[in-house]
Amino acid sequence: MEDKQLKSENQIYEKVEIKYANIGLRFLSFIIDGIVLWCIYTIIFRIFFFNSLPNPETYRNLIEDIYTGKYNQQVFLDYLSLLFKTLICLSIYFLISIFYKTFLVGKFGATLGKMITGIKIVDENGNKISYGVAFIREVLIKDIIYFIIFFISWLGYLWALWDKKKQTWHDKIARTLVVKE
Repeated sequence: MEDKQLKSENQIYEKVEIKYANIGLRFLSFIIDGIVLWCIYTIIFRIFFFNSLPNPETYRNLIEDIYTGKYNQQVFLDYLSLLFKTLICLSIYFLISIFYKTFLVGKFGATLGKMITGIKIVDENGNKISYGVAFIREVLIKDIIYFIIFFISWLGYLWALWDKKKQTWHDKIARTLVVKE
């Protein structure tokens, strides 16, 4: 907790006690938002694939059949249609996700998950944040940059798959090897 001097409407400073949200509440709000967005994705998915969910057996050997020239052209076109529908479905989901996070945080300072857990986002002075700051925080940093960092960090682990000495990046940096006894 921290005491801050916040300016009220009549320009008189008042002492306000700030209670920082703990990591447990932040994680719970993240889970709740994940469930909300998953429900939205499920609805979008069902709209695009209503009564037309593909049979995985139909496409199981498609790549091999294409290479050997034994594929059914209609199956191939159905597969391309399926990929296109999936791409559209994911694009719509990401646009809704961006709007969900940016609008709610910009308007109310909280997504539904944060509202349920009783936490909100404010600037360092305790003021409401703008839609621009909400977009930067929620989309550019949390979604895009964290995804890139996550991918890069796993790439460091996966490096051992093709490295001659089976070293990951942290092995290379620390100049260590992992050996079998």
